Amino acid sequence: MNIKKIFIASSVLGILFTIGITGMSKTAAAQASPAEKSLNKTLKATTAVNMRKGVGTKYKKIMTVEKGLFVTASKYSKGWYKVSANGKTGWVSGKYLASAPANYKEAGLVELSEKEGFIIDLKYATKKNFMGYALYPKDSKALVAKSTAAKLKNANQLAHKKGYKIKIWDVYRPLSVQWEMYNKVQNHNYVANPALDSNHSKGVSVDVTLVDSKGKELKMPTKFDSFSIKAGRSYKGNSKTAQRNMDYLTKIMTQSGFKTINSEWWHYNDLSNTHPTLDVPTK
Repeated sequence: MNIKKIFIASSVLGILFTIGITGMSKTAAAQASPAEKSLNKTLKATTAVNMRKGVGTKYKKIMTVEKGLFVTASKYSKGWYKVSANGKTGWVSGKYLASAPANYKEAGLVELSEKEGFIIDLKYATKKNFMGYALYPKDSKALVAKSTAAKLKNANQLAHKKGYKIKIWDVYRPLSVQWEMYNKVQNHNYVANPALDSNHSKGVSVDVTLVDSKGKELKMPTKFDSFSIKAGRSYKGNSKTAQRNMDYLTKIMTQSGFKTINSEWWHYNDLSNTHPTLDVPTK
C-alpha cells in the first residue's frame, strides 16, 4: 500500500473514531445528568414530607416541610421538585405537593379600596409595626375572601350611619409572613401558630378600627398590636369613651357576620372560615 492510501485510510478511521467518541460522550452525559426543567411555581405540601439534598430518598434530609406549607419550585427532575421554604432549599417528591394559586385572583380573594368607603392603612406594608420593618410590598392591596368582603362592606355601611368609617390595618396575610411573625413572637394569643391555623392567611380575618368624618381614629383601648392585657376584651380599666367606641365597633361587626377573639379588640374572624390557607402575593 502506498503512502497516499495509508493517509486516506488513517483519516477515515480518525473521523469514525471521533464520531464514535462524540456519540458516546453525549449518551454518557445524558445518563449522568437527568434532565432538569426550570420552573417558577408555587406548590403546597399535602402532607408532612422530607426535603432532601438531592433527587431521591437516598440523599440526606434537610428539613421537614410541614403539611399546608407553601414552597417555591425552581426546578423539576424525575418526579422531584427543587424548592425553597423557610430559608432552605432542597428536593421534595412531587407525590406530596399540589399546585397552588399563583395570584390573589386565582385564589378567590378580592380587593377592598378607599373608593368603597374604607380607609386603608396596611401596617405591615410599613415599618410601623411590632416587627420593625415592612413585611408586605409598599403597594400591597387589602385582600379578603369574597364572603368576608361583603360582610365588612355591610359593617362599614352601618358605621357610615353615625358618620364613621372603618379603617383597615390588616386583612389577608401570606402564610410565609405568618410564619415570620410567629417565629418572633411565639405567642398564639397574639400571632396564630401557622402549623395549627391562621385565619389571616385564609383571607377571613380583619384587623380594623373606626375613624370619624375627618379621618381621625376614635379612641380605643390601645393602639394596634399592643400585645398586653389592656388589648383584651375582658380588661376593666378602659376609659368610658374607649369602652363605648370598642362596643360600637363590636356591635356592627358581629351584626355583619364576624366574631371576636378575647386577646385583641381590633381582630375579627368571619363566621364562615372554610376558605383555604394561601401564600399568594399581596398585590
